[in-house]
Amino acid sequence: MGKSEILGIMHNAIQKPRNTYLDQWVAEGRKVVGYYCTYIPEEIFTAAGFLPYRLRGAGSDSSSEGDAYMSARVCTFVRHTISLALRGELDFLDGVVLAQNCDHIRRAADLFRKKVKPAFYGFLSIPRVPKERLFDWYLAELRRLKAEMEAHYSIAITEQNLEDAIELHNATRQRVNKLYELRKREAPPITGQEALTITVAAHVMPRAEFNSLMDDLLADLERAGGNGDYRARVIVTGGVMDEPEYLAAIEQQGALSVAEMVCFGQRSFGGPVESGPGDPLERIARQRFFQVPCARMVECFDEQFSELMKRMKEYKADGIIFQRMKFCDPWAGDAHNLYWRMKEAGIPFLSLDREYRVTAAGQVKTRVQAFLEQMGK
Repeated sequence: MGKSEILGIMHNAIQKPRNTYLDQWVAEGRKVVGYYCTYIPEEIFTAAGFLPYRLRGAGSDSSSEGDAYMSARVCTFVRHTISLALRGELDFLDGVVLAQNCDHIRRAADLFRKKVKPAFYGFLSIPRVPKERLFDWYLAELRRLKAEMEAHYSIAITEQNLEDAIELHNATRQRVNKLYELRKREAPPITGQEALTITVAAHVMPRAEFNSLMDDLLADLERAGGNGDYRARVIVTGGVMDEPEYLAAIEQQGALSVAEMVCFGQRSFGGPVESGPGDPLERIARQRFFQVPCARMVECFDEQFSELMKRMKEYKADGIIFQRMKFCDPWAGDAHNLYWRMKEAGIPFLSLDREYRVTAAGQVKTRVQAFLEQMGK
């Protein structure tokens, strides 16, 4: 298969809560567990024989069910996802595992437990400072989750199961990182919209099938010519972004996204889990806990900024576009910090607030065009 066909398959897989790969998995009698955040390691679900399914609001045209229980100041991403659950559109889930990622997801967790009532409900208390002194707490939470899953589903998650899951998910990371390497070219063979389609698809379909598709896609991209018809290269950063259409609205103005340091983008994968002796769950935990931190973590903005500057150099980016969901408090703090750091460094910076499931193409077009003109592009 070539690029167009593979991207078409992945595009179709992310349009609604269900997709053909998910339906086949469920038809075979296999289980699916939902989660919101990468601080909840997918490898645990894979090791149990389950499909890790990252919760999102794809296909939701209304947040009215969530609105009935939640404040209007809860972000629309959370309100749309919980609305899908309350409408029964996530009834294929055999359980959910959530955490106190932010106050908004914490409220969604309450609704899952009290109103949706999944067959299995797990909740993790994840430290907010990724420091060595708190790692044991995080690891203990993962051990508790593993034990609760084993008891509820009457299964055993062995060390070999975890090792096999590490190998499978590391294979995904290797392929995604190779995709991003190709985007460092002067004329990348893929757009930001297409890349985000790929990384979102990885979170809602079986990884073995995803990896197979990626092998064909990467082989095609290695041979493909690139697109040098752009005005500027930008890195898109910020909070949750699983809507390639929003990136398309940015790129249509001539701002080519060469990397997406967002939830559902590159930040969701990181480097490989280390192989070798020792407890595989501890190695999984270490890779996740000490990943490039997001805004839910505190005392680590300098690390986030340093990583962003490193990516700017690697991808030869001309500027930064920051996006966040309206009412997202953690990322509002980062928006403030980034604005001043970028100003001090003389780096072009655009901050966009947005609503979920609303592209707002006109507003995006105006803001991005003005941004490019300010850059002299």
